Amino acid sequence: MRILVAPDKFAGTLTAVEAADAIAEGWRRSAPDDEVVTVPMADGGPGFVDVLHSSLGGELLASTVAGPLGEPVPATFLLAGDVGYIESAQACGLALLPLGDDGRTPVPGVAARASTYGVGELVAHAVDAGARRVVVGLG
Repeated sequence: MRILVAPDKFAGTLTAVEAADAIAEGWRRSAPDDEVVTVPMADGGPGFVDVLHSSLGGELLASTVAGPLGEPVPATFLLAGDVGYIESAQACGLALLPLGDDGRTPVPGVAARASTYGVGELVAHAVDAGARRVVVGLG
C-alpha cells in the first residue's frame, strides 16, 4: 500500500516537517511493508520556508529585519535557483506582538502601531541575494 502523509504544522509543538516524519515513522512501525511518502504542507504562515526548503532544496539565508513594532528580528528566507521565498510571519507575524490576557490577540492598541516594513526588507534581501522572482507566504 502507498501512504501519503501531508500534514501542516502542529502549532507550538511540531513543524510540518517534524510532524510528517513522526507520522511516517509511526506508520512504518505498524506496517513496515507499506510505502510511505511525506509531503509536509504549509498555508503560507509560520513554517512556509521550512516546508519549501524540505521540498525544493536551495539555500536558507539568515537576515535581520524590522519586526512589526520596529525592533530588529531574525528572519530566514529561501533562495532556490533564482526564486526567493519569504515568510511574512517572520517579519510581522502575530507571534512577534505582545498578546493580551487571552493569549491570542494583541494587547489593545498595539496592532494599530504595527507595520509590515520588515516584509519589504525581506523582499529586498532576497533580491540582493540573486532572486529574480520573489514568492511571499502569507498565512
